[in-house]
Parts: sequence; C-alpha cells; structure tokens
Amino acid sequence: MAEVYREFTLRGRSDWQEVVAMVKAAAPTMASDGRPLRVILVNDGADRTEEQVKFYWKAVIEPIAEQVVVAGCRFTKATWHKAMKEMFLPPKELRLQDGRIVLVEPSVARGEITVGAMAEYIRQVEAHAASTYGVVFD
Repeated sequence: MAEVYREFTLRGRSDWQEVVAMVKAAAPTMASDGRPLRVILVNDGADRTEEQVKFYWKAVIEPIAEQVVVAGCRFTKATWHKAMKEMFLPPKELRLQDGRIVLVEPSVARGEITVGAMAEYIRQVEAHAASTYGVVFD
C-alpha cells in the first residue's frame, strides 16, 4: 500500500466526517499490514511538522522530478523545489539594522512556515503539477 498522508482543516461537522471516513478506509489495510495509523492534532498556526516535509519531498517533489520533462529536459528535486517556492511562497521582507529592507527567499524550514501554510503550499504545488504537467500522485 502507498504511504498515507492526509491533512484536514476542521471547521465544521462535514470536515470531521471526512476525517472519520479516511480513518475507516485506511485503518483496516494498515492494521493487516502491521503498520500503525498515526493521528496528530495540531493547531493550524503551529510550526510545520517533519511529516509534512517528508511527505512534500517524497510524495510531491519526487514524482514531479521523475515524471516531468520540459523542453526535453528533466530537472532535479532541488530545482523543482526552488521553482515551486518561487511560485507559491512569497518572499519575506527583512528590515536590516541600517534601515534597508531586503527580500528574503521563502523557506519551509523549521520556524519559517506554519502547519496550515505548509498544507496549503503542498496543495498548490500538487494542483499546479497535476494540471500543468499531468503529474500523477499516488
């Protein structure tokens, strides 16, 4: 079975029903495979999780790098990551001690992006790759 990673934003009863349906669908197979199902509850504004980053690189960026050919060329995961960051994560303004304001490259590093923002970023990257390049995600 492919890796299961799914995030939900709970705003109402229908969102919770979707969570329950996902757990009911995934749990039996995972149990028969001897793999536990992990459920994590986190505030949307908390720092992004390691699971999100692992999912992003393995299940999102890797398939893009493996499947997409642009002008006869394949590009590395690092190249796709940089391109997606530039497309979907805005640079941040940083005021220096001398008063100048510089733009800082966006980051998915610890302390730089919230759980909610990382989830939205992953969703945008997946949607763009699927609609623009025909990437199929498992």
